Amino acid sequence: MEYGQFCPIAKATEIIGEKWTILIIRELLMGGSRFNELQRGLSLISPTILSKRLESQSQHGLVVKKKISGWAIAPTRKP
Repeated sequence: MEYGQFCPIAKATEIIGEKWTILIIRELLMGGSRFNELQRGLSLISPTILSKRLESQSQHGLVVKKKISGWAIAPTRKP
């Protein structure tokens, strides 16, 4: 879904409005970090969709991929 607007709410909806995205963020906040842990927490998601959503969130700066420990919520940026 793309709104093509500069409104912060519209942009946030663009980024996290896709199916599964909020649930993936929930799993990360609950402590899951490895791909298999996330997939177990979201038992109906396909590995392809999970991978695509994580990459998309990474490109938007919501999550970071760590070489050893898996995925994590990106640190907040201070203005």
